[in-house]
Amino acid sequence: MVLTGLLTIVNKNTRNSHSFDKDTEEFQKFDIHYVGSSYFIWDIDAIMKIRSKFGIIGKLTGALSRKVRQNKVLGLPLEIMKEEAFILTQMGLAKLIRMEALPTACNEEQFEAQLIDSYSKQNEYLQRSIFQKSQEFVDDPVEVPPHLDLTKEIDLDNLPYHLHKIFHRQLPQFWTSNYNIIDKIVLSDFEKKRALVLHDLSRRKYQTTVGDKFGGDFLSYPGDPLVYHAYFVVKVCCSDSTVRSCDLLSISRLASSVRKIGVLALVDGENVSYISLQWSGLK
Repeated sequence: MVLTGLLTIVNKNTRNSHSFDKDTEEFQKFDIHYVGSSYFIWDIDAIMKIRSKFGIIGKLTGALSRKVRQNKVLGLPLEIMKEEAFILTQMGLAKLIRMEALPTACNEEQFEAQLIDSYSKQNEYLQRSIFQKSQEFVDDPVEVPPHLDLTKEIDLDNLPYHLHKIFHRQLPQFWTSNYNIIDKIVLSDFEKKRALVLHDLSRRKYQTTVGDKFGGDFLSYPGDPLVYHAYFVVKVCCSDSTVRSCDLLSISRLASSVRKIGVLALVDGENVSYISLQWSGLK
């Protein structure tokens, strides 16, 4: 086995243009939804902007309404890494919101009651939206259409058309009203190192995704993953930590088996060093 090392010390104030340092005045602040331990974005315009401007790829996790029985082509929302959510909120591009109370396990009667309550709230929200929209065009209030009458009981077996469409589209405006805003994201020491490496890779014009499937922290691409294959499997380490020889072997062999280069990202304060590992076989 031959280990070839390419050691580069990178200062945070390097002259290279950092994609995260681009002008953010043109961006309108969007919401990042925090559910459980995951971070989601529903705004398609925001998703396109952070992909093109900052190289944040993420992964689509939602089912398409017309193709719900498959998982090859997915839709909104986009799930991003915790460190990416942290960077976006620190830059002032997004605000983090969290549902006040997550659904819990319940019996069939409780589930039906919660579903009816959800439909009723959506119906009320839609009615208020119609009233607010109508005031932009007419001086006199618009009467409530019969199918929006809140006094009627909701039949789950025969839902009104507008409720059926709202439920399956899951309007972000409605669901956001049941969330509260979180002030900040708290990172552990290791997550801070991951965020620093993620920040530095973006500075070097690499686009990054999750690297769990390949035994690393990140997969690094030279461009858009729709066009390029990943070049590097990046593993984040502390500069003063001890890396076992068996770990070096596993990283280099695993990366070589998928035709990529294993990279150790060593974090020392605000500096990042990279050591490339390439398996060349036994001689």
